[in-house]
Amino acid sequence: MGKINLKNFIERERRLDRIVRFSAHSRIRDQSVSEHSFHCAIYAMILADMEEKIFGKKVDKERVLKSALLHDLEECLTGDIIHSFKYTDKNLAGEIEKVGQRFLLGLLDNLPPKISKNYLELWKDSRDAKTIEGKIVEAADKLEGLFYTLDEFSMGNKKFKNIIKIYLELLGKINLGSVKLILKEIKKGI
Repeated sequence: MGKINLKNFIERERRLDRIVRFSAHSRIRDQSVSEHSFHCAIYAMILADMEEKIFGKKVDKERVLKSALLHDLEECLTGDIIHSFKYTDKNLAGEIEKVGQRFLLGLLDNLPPKISKNYLELWKDSRDAKTIEGKIVEAADKLEGLFYTLDEFSMGNKKFKNIIKIYLELLGKINLGSVKLILKEIKKGI
């Protein structure tokens, strides 16, 4: 680990305010990665509470919230990589993940080593669909994308219709009671 430099970390992290999501699509309203991460964290909190209080699951909610906030942190350096490109090939997605992790390590190197190591683990957790916490963050990430695309569509952007369908399919594959409840509610309105 390098020298602690919180100023450098904060200056780089704040770039998330200017990184636009869905950059390959015509948009009525831009959304930054930091907006996405905030909404994702709120949804993750709600899903975690639902899983615990309604479905009786044990959830490490602090881990969920931290993972949700960190899940796209590397994008302050890599930008938002277009989903349809990133996932055209499993090997490509794996390589992009590795490069993203290297960029993230460089960013986290500005923090105290114990914190940096913990944040890297939390970032990895956000991608681990084998744990309930990872599933919750994945679901929150997809839900946030779905709500953004639903907003675009409701404002008249018909190009998002297919993306809505993709998000609904992806969410339908996540085996969480909270997600099933929310999807049932969402599908009533569309």
